[in-house]
Amino acid sequence: MPDFPRTILAFLVVLGVLVFIHELGHYLAARWRGVHVDAFAIGFGRAVTSWTDRRGTEWRLAWIPLGGYVKLHGQAEAGAMPPEEVAKLRPGQTFHDKPVRDRAIVVVAGPVANFLLAILLFAGLFTFHGQPVGQTAIGAVAPGSAAERAGLLAGDEIVSLDGNRVTRFDQLQRYIQPRAG
Repeated sequence: MPDFPRTILAFLVVLGVLVFIHELGHYLAARWRGVHVDAFAIGFGRAVTSWTDRRGTEWRLAWIPLGGYVKLHGQAEAGAMPPEEVAKLRPGQTFHDKPVRDRAIVVVAGPVANFLLAILLFAGLFTFHGQPVGQTAIGAVAPGSAAERAGLLAGDEIVSLDGNRVTRFDQLQRYIQPRAG
């Protein structure tokens, strides 16, 4: 697959995961605080697929995967709704029936879910990918490489470059990268 379509696909997948986690935070907090959720949607536009669960929440996956939403029951002010819509509201399960503390929890839960995802991803990255290398000792020298031609051997310690003291691997990288080739 060419780079541009692959990049777009990767962007949409990552964005979809972020949106899902964000909206899931709102959804779970609403359920926890006793607010009925009318709809949970990923994407905008016409639905690719949708279904309604036993609690009456419509789950939707739409064609334009650039966002999503959780529609909370009675999220609009009752005064702004037509009387026939107000009559359909479930007493005690609307967003505005809840105290400010509960509404704040529901609103903040989306960003908190994204923050927790970031913590988990970084923890996984540092756990499985390792830690930055601090030493400047040479681990191995590739046959036929510039390092071999210069007479460097595995285990040699690089202490300076062009008369500048080197104590960390990142200093060595910053010196070598622009001169590679």
